[in-house]
Amino acid sequence: MSAPSPLSVVIVDDDELVAQSLRTILEARGNVRVAALGTKGAEAAALFNEHHPDIMLLDIRMPDLSGLAAGEAILAAHPKARIVFLTTFADDDYIVRALAIGARGYLIKQEARGLAEALHSVMEGQIVLGSDVTDRVSALIGQRPANGAGAAFDDSLSHPDNS
Repeated sequence: MSAPSPLSVVIVDDDELVAQSLRTILEARGNVRVAALGTKGAEAAALFNEHHPDIMLLDIRMPDLSGLAAGEAILAAHPKARIVFLTTFADDDYIVRALAIGARGYLIKQEARGLAEALHSVMEGQIVLGSDVTDRVSALIGQRPANGAGAAFDDSLSHPDNS
């Protein structure tokens, strides 16, 4: 029986050193192949269209176009795309917006050691959240109105952050 083909990933992070380091971490295990690296949010859709990765790994904050805006554009064109955000920010607004657009994961860069396993979990249909993110989601759910209305989140979803 042949070995399964490696997971194909495209990484977009405005810090080139971080992107290269992520490539090294992911490819070290042999079951992930980084198809391309990008350093600008505006490149994300073109890289997705060119490489059709199993998973798109996006930073949230980039100077030209946020990862959230890039992810939203990719998911609008490719609803089955698997977008995982990898960032240093466990910010409530970012988490809510990422999950609302259909992200399959929201991970914190400081937890990059388990990144390959998290990406494989996404391929198995799971949504992956970093430990800091899980804590924030639990707090957000606890803050929801008793009637289940999500109005408190609607306004934050309509304003993409381009920083």
